[in-house]
Amino acid sequence: MERLQEIRRKIDEIDDAIAELLIKRMKYARQAKAEKIRMKMPVTDLQREKEVVARWRAHARRANNEVSEDLMRRIAELVTEYTRMEELNEEKEIKGERE
Repeated sequence: MERLQEIRRKIDEIDDAIAELLIKRMKYARQAKAEKIRMKMPVTDLQREKEVVARWRAHARRANNEVSEDLMRRIAELVTEYTRMEELNEEKEIKGERE
């Protein structure tokens, strides 16, 4: 039982780290959005999203199947989709305030 508790504690630590990294990622995504707006670029960049998904999938391949490539693809797609939705919602809110 003690071994199981130790394993679960390690999993909890990893989950906490993943959550903190996702928070940081969203912060940097907002900064990237501001920079794209400053440079008069489109906020949505589907090519960049494809590159992010490809990088996550490559991590799975390098991990010798410790994590499935499909799982990594799905997580990357979820993260990029959520980021895009947040960026577009913020943009709508800003436009709504201007009108």
